[in-house]
Amino acid sequence: MATDHIFISATPGEARIAEVADGALSGLTVHRAGAETRVGDIYLGRVEAVIHGLQAAFVDIGEARSGFLALPEVRPFGHGDEEDSIGDYLSEGDAVMVQVQRDAEEDKGAKLTTRVSLSGRDLVYTPDGASVSISRRIGNDEDRKRLQAVMAEVSASGGGGFIVRTAAAEAEDEDLAAEAARLRARWESVAVARQDAQAPASLYREIEPALRVLREHGGAELEGIVVDDADLFARLKAFTTEEMPDLVEVLRHHSGPTPLFEAEGVEEWIDAVLDPYVALPCGGSLIISETPALTAIDVNTGSADFGGRERTGTEVNKEAAGEIARQIKLRNLSGLLVVDFVSMRRRENQQAVSDAFHAALADDPAHPNLVGFTRLGLAEMTRRRQGASLQELLCGGPAVPEKSPETVALSALRGVLTEAAVNPAPGYVLEVHPSVADVLGNAHANALAETQKRLGGNLEISAIASQAAHVFEVRSVSGEAK
Repeated sequence: MATDHIFISATPGEARIAEVADGALSGLTVHRAGAETRVGDIYLGRVEAVIHGLQAAFVDIGEARSGFLALPEVRPFGHGDEEDSIGDYLSEGDAVMVQVQRDAEEDKGAKLTTRVSLSGRDLVYTPDGASVSISRRIGNDEDRKRLQAVMAEVSASGGGGFIVRTAAAEAEDEDLAAEAARLRARWESVAVARQDAQAPASLYREIEPALRVLREHGGAELEGIVVDDADLFARLKAFTTEEMPDLVEVLRHHSGPTPLFEAEGVEEWIDAVLDPYVALPCGGSLIISETPALTAIDVNTGSADFGGRERTGTEVNKEAAGEIARQIKLRNLSGLLVVDFVSMRRRENQQAVSDAFHAALADDPAHPNLVGFTRLGLAEMTRRRQGASLQELLCGGPAVPEKSPETVALSALRGVLTEAAVNPAPGYVLEVHPSVADVLGNAHANALAETQKRLGGNLEISAIASQAAHVFEVRSVSGEAK
């Protein structure tokens, strides 16, 4: 299901990006100050240790924790599993160019690769590669032949290899050539930066999250991009003008007293994502229980009735399979997932549900692995971790029912700005729980300062012990609670 609208809200301390498809939330990205992603960044690192038992190395890239570089990520392009060793490629003290594949988390450093690549809307450039591969999702033979011909000319004009992305099927030949030239020029700037760098050093920073979402989801079906921050709007306009000119006409700046996410119904969708209960159109439902060990998803028939228990269970399960795939991506669930489908006695019905589930999961960029059904009828699957789940990010943990003090604090700052837009006053009082006040005074002191700057007036934080942790109140200096 292709994204048709993107809504971007940039407020003090936080940027939230909502992707919408067919009138429903299909993706939500949250980026907070102090927790910026490094995925895609390129460094000149220094090998600190080579661990032969792990067949991996630890690399100092100048961040708080050393990155982890495994043997498969050191092998050159085109090399498969061989009888080689990490020591064949790296020694302690070596300077090595690496790219971040996965951010550091808790006690683990970033996951690194030496197989550097630079992504565009339609192409991925691999400087050390030598071949062109076309996405399997481009199934039309004419499209594949055209792209092969275009990329043969592109490859002949310079070095490196390319991966042709699915979006390239919609691209004009000259657009592909232009993007290839931009990616090669970008790589040249990285190579120049390396010449004078002393490890550890940063060589390249990936584009900011809002631009990245446009790059990943800016297809022909995209009908609108709406952003509520003037500075970010200007950056988006410059980016689309240079690299995605067909999107300039659908880019719009939202202004007015009603917040963008509230006006478009996104806030309600976000609350729904945190709810373990998900209703199905047929009358059935899902219960999604996220725990530190695994995520359990229970499918219930509810009021659904397709005439007979076996048929009802099968139809509910097939509908549930599609919704589960959507919820997994939306909530960014990972690790081990177990689905308790409605019991089915016939093997062919179980196979039909399995086929529906496989089809629904096919578009997931994390490439989940559906292992199959156990003897008890449970479907087991795994999904590669791509950062924290929304539950972890917004509530602080996989089994925490309430929003975290950080989430409440940033929401409270948005609430103050909304109140100021509707009811201007000389100053405001923000009443919050002490845990929220602590966040505003420390981790997000800069966000508080930015809010005060936007207000142009006084903002007092009042910590009230009796206040519920997830509730805040905004008062004007001479008014009642809002």
